Amino acid sequence: MECISLETVKTAILEVIKELEKQKEYFNDLDSPIGDSDHGDSIVATFSLVQKAVEDFNIDAGDIGSLFSCIGKTIIMGGGASMGPLYGTAFMDAGKAITGKKEADYGEFVSMWKAFVDGLQRRGNVKPGEKTMFDTIEPAIKVLAEQNEKGILLKDAIPLVIKAAEDGMNSTRDMLATRGRSSRLGERSLGHIDPGAASMNCLIGNFFKVVQKAL
Repeated sequence: MECISLETVKTAILEVIKELEKQKEYFNDLDSPIGDSDHGDSIVATFSLVQKAVEDFNIDAGDIGSLFSCIGKTIIMGGGASMGPLYGTAFMDAGKAITGKKEADYGEFVSMWKAFVDGLQRRGNVKPGEKTMFDTIEPAIKVLAEQNEKGILLKDAIPLVIKAAEDGMNSTRDMLATRGRSSRLGERSLGHIDPGAASMNCLIGNFFKVVQKAL
């Protein structure tokens, strides 16, 4: 049985934070035509709050659920940009879905990510096709759940999940923005990848790559 350990999840989150920092200027550049050119600064600031909390998290005394809840609370208490409450709620909901588990089996891992998506959707009142981060994560986790239902091994499903996230991100290029500052641009928002979708792609891609290596 394929299982994901608490240590792997902790490593994956720290890898995500490192990669978000590396791509900060890219996210700012994506935000320049349709926003305030600061998405990279905002997403890095949000997750920099998380880094110390994750590094200090005691894996002997905690579990995956409490780690995700800790991340969510840290983001929410840190305030900041509008993405803070979205990510904070998503991580907290994911933590509740897998509370008490020091390692997750495939089904529990899927449930955790479905709860993440549900939390994001509920807090943001968002749906696919609105040119947001949801257009990256929703199809990716849908593929994850579908592969689990088909009996496909997680290590074989992960490349499909990563591709679905990337395809979802790229699909925002042809979407009309209907939320946030970019919605004011109308048709001028067409032709640009949503920066939030791009940073979510970074999160999904790097998290799942770490998990794949650990399997």
